[in-house]
Amino acid sequence: MALLNSAGRYGAVAKLFHWLVFLIFVNQYVTGSVMMRLDKGQAFLGFSGGDLYTWHKSAGVVVLAVVLLRLVWRKTTPLPDWATTLEDWERAVTKWVERFLYACMILMPVSGYVFTMAGGYRFKLFGVVELPVLIGKNASLAAVGEWSHLIVGYMIVIALTLHIGLGLKHHLVNKDRFLNRMLPFSKQ
Repeated sequence: MALLNSAGRYGAVAKLFHWLVFLIFVNQYVTGSVMMRLDKGQAFLGFSGGDLYTWHKSAGVVVLAVVLLRLVWRKTTPLPDWATTLEDWERAVTKWVERFLYACMILMPVSGYVFTMAGGYRFKLFGVVELPVLIGKNASLAAVGEWSHLIVGYMIVIALTLHIGLGLKHHLVNKDRFLNRMLPFSKQ
């Protein structure tokens, strides 16, 4: 598999960034859902609520770093040509959804950081390195961060539904092997 993108498919680096972000976001959804449902003092698979919060926040910092690296890679590396099977409206939707997802992938961890810091919560990255406190305790700002985090989460679900739905429509209905451009171990 080539490291760089070709005219017809994404290269290994672009695929790595894509699937790494996807896996971290799945992790974030699962840990976020579980930790919000735990009662005080309750554990999940041996992890306390505090452990899950630390993991969730730490993974949020990691995903922000990966997304920023992914964005730099995307802007400095030529993209594959548009799939010839895409209609003009599908290209427009794809372009809009991709931009929207990038904005959400940045807003989600930033809003989580704002919610955490403005809420007066400190944490150590994976329990080891304390993050700098760039925002003082501020209840109003914490509320904005919390609501933003929640709303952006729903927006991600909607955008991912469009993103995945279009890919599946082409791959399964049109049978044009569209997903092979981004699947990790596929052949074109």
